[in-house]
Amino acid sequence: RSTFAGWGVDLSRVRFIQTQTYSHWTRDWGPQSVFDGDGLYGITDPIFDGYPWVSGCDMARAESAPASQERPGSPDASRVGSAFPLRGGRTRGWEEDDAVNADLAAELGCPLHAFPAHCTGGNVMTDGSGGAFSTRRMLDENQGLWNEEEFRQLAADYLGIEHYWFLDDPEVYGIQHIDCYAKLLDPETVLIKEVPTWHPEYECVERLVDQVAATTTCYGRPYRIVRIYCGTYDGSAAAGYTNSLILNGKVFVPLFNITWDSAALATYEAAMPGYEVIGFPWNGWYDYDALHCRTMAIFDRFMLRIAHRPLDAELPLAPEFEIHALIDDRSESGLIPDALGLLWRIAGAPDWNWEMLLATAGTDSFAAAIPGAAPGTTIEYYLTAADQSGRVETVPPTAPVNCFRFTITADPSGVQPPRLGPDPITEIRPTPFFSDVTIRWRASRERPPAVRILDCRGRVVRTLRPIAVGGGDATLIWNGRDDRGQLCPAGLYWIRAGGTHAPARKLLRLR
Repeated sequence: RSTFAGWGVDLSRVRFIQTQTYSHWTRDWGPQSVFDGDGLYGITDPIFDGYPWVSGCDMARAESAPASQERPGSPDASRVGSAFPLRGGRTRGWEEDDAVNADLAAELGCPLHAFPAHCTGGNVMTDGSGGAFSTRRMLDENQGLWNEEEFRQLAADYLGIEHYWFLDDPEVYGIQHIDCYAKLLDPETVLIKEVPTWHPEYECVERLVDQVAATTTCYGRPYRIVRIYCGTYDGSAAAGYTNSLILNGKVFVPLFNITWDSAALATYEAAMPGYEVIGFPWNGWYDYDALHCRTMAIFDRFMLRIAHRPLDAELPLAPEFEIHALIDDRSESGLIPDALGLLWRIAGAPDWNWEMLLATAGTDSFAAAIPGAAPGTTIEYYLTAADQSGRVETVPPTAPVNCFRFTITADPSGVQPPRLGPDPITEIRPTPFFSDVTIRWRASRERPPAVRILDCRGRVVRTLRPIAVGGGDATLIWNGRDDRGQLCPAGLYWIRAGGTHAPARKLLRLR
């Protein structure tokens, strides 16, 4: 309380929960917030059993590294006693940390979902839209429990992670946690550590950059990669500037009282316009942890969430540009229709134009359109929403300081697209639909095209492959499930038969 008061924290807005812990790395064993299939908030509670240190990407250097079996700085057996009392009379272990989430769930009054695998929080970097990164240490830690395929399935079922990338372990020797090397700043931007060329981990880190560059975002585009220089301060110990905390429009960046601190703050400010970047100096960081390791956000269970796939950076001339979004008031207080808006302007214009976001037939689905403009025009836009609980949100979060942009390219009338022939789909019924929908298409003697179902973000959720027929009409039935057999949520979908330039048909699935 004294420390918080000294920082100017309003203690009337602070709730203290007292429980026993064994270590101070809250991110690793702390609550991983989830919403279940019914939209209810809860905590996923994985197995936690300490910090095994392992060899990483450079095995030659690792051979001379100390063979420590746990994270340095951890409370050791000699300190167990009155300072570190353990449950059930145990004399050594990580049981205290592993039990914290049950105490938190009881205090917060939310479900606790036991996750039957190791999922150390500092080694999970998620975009909040079904994608995540970890180092391969995550898979190694689960050896003896689950193989890679089984772990991926658990992550999908319990955490909603449908696209999981495992990167090579970046440390010569250590805990191999992703948060000491990279950080997602938004769903399409990754901040990655940069160390001096003489550093023992230089080649390891650069390989990590290449691996991230080879993946795609939840929107199917390459990641924007921002490098942050992490100078050394104690031999080869590099500052952990990626180990920061993003919370409520602020970015808290750990500072190491070295020359490169100010440049690190400037990197964040340039990469995250509109956020308040706050340096957090301390002399007690280890070279394998910092602020992110020691803190954990507890998400707003009644959040107002806006999901939108930003338009591509360049788009061909069109009469208008459709904008689609999912807007979900988890408070269930009700959205305010007049406050659901698309704001847009030609880049450099002083004022924003307002277009109402109107509900479509899908659950929580809304749409609006930006009028077309001359080729070469750059258009800026953002979305805003409010609900009856008093919550107001924008996408991007710091709009209008930061906003989405796209440039209209040349008139496509003079560009001949690939000749794919007419749209083979002749009928879709019923629409909207609840369970099954019949797709009728005009077949030819040639091999019929694959029929793809895309969600409102443009991601393929199901591919249907018709069998070859001898001509005439044929039908397919989509049962509303994705390629993994999971039932797709209600909302707006698109059906396309053929390549990416083939016409797409709208399809609405009701709850």
